[in-house]
Amino acid sequence: MKKLFGLLLLLSSLSAFAQELTCLDKLLPYNRYSGVHIVMKDEWSDGKETFDADSMKNAMSFLVNSKLLCKTGEVVIKVLPVCALTIADLPQSNTCFAFTNLGYFIASRDNSRNISFIFSKDKKFAEPQN
Repeated sequence: MKKLFGLLLLLSSLSAFAQELTCLDKLLPYNRYSGVHIVMKDEWSDGKETFDADSMKNAMSFLVNSKLLCKTGEVVIKVLPVCALTIADLPQSNTCFAFTNLGYFIASRDNSRNISFIFSKDKKFAEPQN
C-alpha cells in the first residue's frame, strides 16, 4: 500500500513538473536550438497511405498536445504545412514543413509509419528575453 501511494505521489509530482515547463522547453530539451521527436505508429495513426498536409497538422497536434502535454494555444500554426516528395516516385521521401509561432517543424514518415519531427526555434526565440 505504501509503495502504491509513493508511486501515485511520484506520478502526480512529475505531472505537475511537466505542466510547469513551457512547450518550447519540452520541444527543445537540454536548451538546444533544435530537437527531434518521434510519434510511433502505435501512438497515433491517421490510416492514410500518404503523408500530406492534413496528416502533418494532425500528427503535430498529437505530438504537442497529447504527447508533450503543452497547453492549448501554446503552438499555433502560422503557415499551413507544405509537403513535397524529395525523390520522385518514392512515397517515403515525402516531407512536410510547418511554421508556427515558436519555430518550424519538418516531418517525414518512414515505412513503418512512424513520424519523425525536427523542431527548430525561430530566430526571435533563439536568445533569452531580457
